[in-house]
Amino acid sequence: MTCDEAREIIGADPAAASPELLAHLEKCPQCQAYREQMRALNAKIQRALELDWQKLQGTGTPPIAPWAAEPAAAAQPAAARAAPGQQPAAPPPADRSNVVALRRKPRAPVAKHRRPKLFAFAASVAAALLVGFTLWLSRPPESLAAEIVTHVKGEPDSWHRTQPLAPGQLDAVLRKSGVRLGPGLQPVVYASSCWFRGHFVPHFVVMTQDGPVTVMILVNEKVPAAQQFNEEGYSGLLVPVRTGSVAVLSRTPMPLEQPASHVVKALQSAN
Repeated sequence: MTCDEAREIIGADPAAASPELLAHLEKCPQCQAYREQMRALNAKIQRALELDWQKLQGTGTPPIAPWAAEPAAAAQPAAARAAPGQQPAAPPPADRSNVVALRRKPRAPVAKHRRPKLFAFAASVAAALLVGFTLWLSRPPESLAAEIVTHVKGEPDSWHRTQPLAPGQLDAVLRKSGVRLGPGLQPVVYASSCWFRGHFVPHFVVMTQDGPVTVMILVNEKVPAAQQFNEEGYSGLLVPVRTGSVAVLSRTPMPLEQPASHVVKALQSAN
């Protein structure tokens, strides 16, 4: 038996005493020490379970660990063990026999011992469910940048417009989303009020000197700081504003800070 095999057995049951394990322990002081550590740890766990069970029950005798029970042979009275070469003494009458009492003694602890085990098992299951539920609640949401790109990809024709919109068209889109823009915005060639994450948001395309960029004003999406991203061939910039955030996207490499700043200034001047 190897040390790994011995420690696997000890870890599963510190009270295990198979001939193979005992033979290995006689030759391996490290595994002997490991077994003692595991037995001590098991004893601490057992005491903790006993305390928890007594608190739940209010009263009651603590359950006895299986490995703490005396072997049946050791529990027999000296008179019941026959000396070599002698006939064993006849057992006393049933109503006066101590052997029956000794046989019954380990049964009650075994029955009681199941309850702390069941309690510990139920507690471990509840803890696992609680951890799993907590992890489920704390799952990170789908990437905002990825959702923006997916939405913009759904309107491919928006990139091909070149004629500026009439002021009334843009105002109608902004009003539907409850957004106002002041002066200073570059020419808008496309505008739409889009359903995004449970809200209508303005989605428009601005013509800059470097090419068209898509702008989405996300009133209900806050970001802690400016964030650059690259998703599926799109370059993007998310900028925090007082009412939420602004997303600016381009399909070609270009600086996005300037068009983003124009949108932020237009929002600020309108308020």
